[in-house]
Amino acid sequence: MNKKITPIYLDHHLRVRSHSQTYVGKYSRCNIGIQTIIPPRHYIAPAVAASHRLAFLDFPKLFYMPHTVTFLVITLCIFTYSALGQTSEDAPFVYSFQRASVLAIAAFLLYSGVYFPDGALNRPHPVFWRVLQGAACFYCAFLTFILMIDLDTARQVLKYIDLRLGVPLPERNYAVDCRIYTPENPESKFANLRDAMDLYIVCHWFGWWSKMLIFRDAYICLFLSVTFEWLELSFKHWIPNFAECWWDSLILDVLLCNIIGIILGHLTCKYLELGSFRWFGKHKKSYYRSELAKIFALFSPNEWSNYKWKMFDSLSNFLGTLWAISMSHIIDVNHFFLKYLLWIPVNHWVLLIRILMVGALGIIAIKEYYMFLRDCNYRRFSSSTWLYHFLLLIEMLINLKFSVQTFDEPFPAHIKIGWTIIGVVVATIVVVLFIKDLMKPAKKTLEFDPYNPPIDIEYVKCNNTCSSHTAYNICLLYTSDAADERSSVDLGGRRIIKKKKKKQKKNKKCKKKQQQ
Repeated sequence: MNKKITPIYLDHHLRVRSHSQTYVGKYSRCNIGIQTIIPPRHYIAPAVAASHRLAFLDFPKLFYMPHTVTFLVITLCIFTYSALGQTSEDAPFVYSFQRASVLAIAAFLLYSGVYFPDGALNRPHPVFWRVLQGAACFYCAFLTFILMIDLDTARQVLKYIDLRLGVPLPERNYAVDCRIYTPENPESKFANLRDAMDLYIVCHWFGWWSKMLIFRDAYICLFLSVTFEWLELSFKHWIPNFAECWWDSLILDVLLCNIIGIILGHLTCKYLELGSFRWFGKHKKSYYRSELAKIFALFSPNEWSNYKWKMFDSLSNFLGTLWAISMSHIIDVNHFFLKYLLWIPVNHWVLLIRILMVGALGIIAIKEYYMFLRDCNYRRFSSSTWLYHFLLLIEMLINLKFSVQTFDEPFPAHIKIGWTIIGVVVATIVVVLFIKDLMKPAKKTLEFDPYNPPIDIEYVKCNNTCSSHTAYNICLLYTSDAADERSSVDLGGRRIIKKKKKKQKKNKKCKKKQQQ
């Protein structure tokens, strides 16, 4: 079997690279020997496949090529037919407005799917995340419009979306009767408990399962579950939906619905965390057992690793994790406030689209936010993370503006005391972690040893605001001895360097003898 021989170079960043790749920075290179690749079975680790944009290996060429001209022609044909073939003078204004709005949104989403930048995720397809980002941009523009008008006008504007909106709605209070046993009820002696077991239990399971996939940390999700009940208790004097009985809040929500969703999400993360070995090349048998399994695999991530937030390790970790928790709570509370203030029914499709869009955007936004906190090479927010922050902050501004016009009742005394205690605890933790960071010993600078290089380790020097960071960098080139292993590379280059030194010594001795 023919083997392709490719030289590997090692620069002073201790980073293994191919000779065909470009080098950043003014660093000298030294040849550490020859590595080999077996052509018919190129193993690519999941982390490498996710970071090197190997989408052309996942999708057929038809679905990976841009097709910009084709999309432009198809779009113009559809718009021409919609503008000239479906015109009617007798159509009502609301119908014409809705139809024109749908086409305008479709045009913007089509442009975003073709030309918006890619993010950290490419499954099920990069176009999906581009279109999602375009939908979030359009939603942020609409929220900005709502922010600049008064509350009554905002409620009337929603009628252009659906004529059923803009009408006052009754709010259900779940804390009217908190008895578990109701013997006088002819239908059931546990009528209150039966009424609480509705479709929202399944929604709780799915919601916390999704949140576990977003944060990838069971302790963070458990903390979110408990603290959200405190938020409901804090705002129940304004929003009747937040008023719940003690058994509904503690038993049904925290111990039953939320815990089950978090456990299911944790099991899903464990399943996705298992290493999946991908071998690319020509095979006699298909890698997938069936076409259905192949389609399902396209919806699974290339690479999956649980997040290690390490909230109390340093002050920066604490503040970054605390803000991620706050973002989740702000998004959840915004849902209930917008529903109550703008008179949107609970089962309306507008709220469903908003939940699905914000939840899907949160997957990539939190991932890129975590990379921003952990990786010193990320100096700024990604487009999805920036858009996610802008969206939740605009929604919060809308709620603050309209709440001043709607709510007059002040916060109860026990709620003020509770938030004061929380503020004192957070301030104490900040001070303790700040002192802990000051007392940490300075890390020693790492010296480069060309004769003993840690090939699979990359040391990155950061500025004064960031400590030295160590990250694992998997090399794309594997030797025949290490091709069947997942994360190891044959350090044969080290032996080759020693052989070269021996040859050089022998050559020097031979030259001396010849001169004598």
